[in-house]
Amino acid sequence: MNARNIIVPVLLLLVADSIGCKEDDRNSFGEPCAPEVCDDGLSCYAGYCEEECVEDSDCQPIEGWKHECHAGQCQIACDDQGACPQTLATPLACITEWCAATKSD
Repeated sequence: MNARNIIVPVLLLLVADSIGCKEDDRNSFGEPCAPEVCDDGLSCYAGYCEEECVEDSDCQPIEGWKHECHAGQCQIACDDQGACPQTLATPLACITEWCAATKSD
């Protein structure tokens, strides 16, 4: 057996492992995200990691804000002035009636 037949697959495996998302690299609730980088029970919604849900009580409270379950995803409602909470790790802005992450420069 040629040594190259063993070394090349091992190197590819090491490279793939170093590039892949490690459990420690996954984002928590309210942190910026891209698909597939949120902790278990969270998914990337509107630019930040948001909780998956079945009912409103599955959504952790955010003091002073409506945090409701819609179509299996918790969503933060904008207030009457079109504002969103600024207490999460991601800046949010009101898009129609729901809060979404603002673009980072």
